[in-house]
Amino acid sequence: SVTFLEIYNENIRDLLSDTVEYLDLREDPIKGPTVAGVTEVETKSGVEVMELLHQGNARRSQAATAANEVSSRSHAVLQVVVESKDRAPGTVANIKVGKLSLIDLPGSERAANTKNVGQRLVEGA
Repeated sequence: SVTFLEIYNENIRDLLSDTVEYLDLREDPIKGPTVAGVTEVETKSGVEVMELLHQGNARRSQAATAANEVSSRSHAVLQVVVESKDRAPGTVANIKVGKLSLIDLPGSERAANTKNVGQRLVEGA
């Protein structure tokens, strides 16, 4: 399964959902920190994961700066959970789970190089 979220100006947004609502970070006693209401998409292949990555990236907060034409303005977290189970008939189901988190941090250009002012300057602070 895949989830993809953005953290922008301390707000969490689901990049795989058409809604623009902000999500809440919660503490689950078993799973630890979780994002309530995040879209979780079941996938079967790497191609499907890449399609979701492109879809979510198109929804990220971006703005041009003097240093970078399409500078990301947010943190993004793509999380892929892979489950593997034995397929041999007559065996007890042995399920292995792995979680991969890919994190993209916003541009770290020096403010003097970006010539940012106003909102762009606040984002980089």
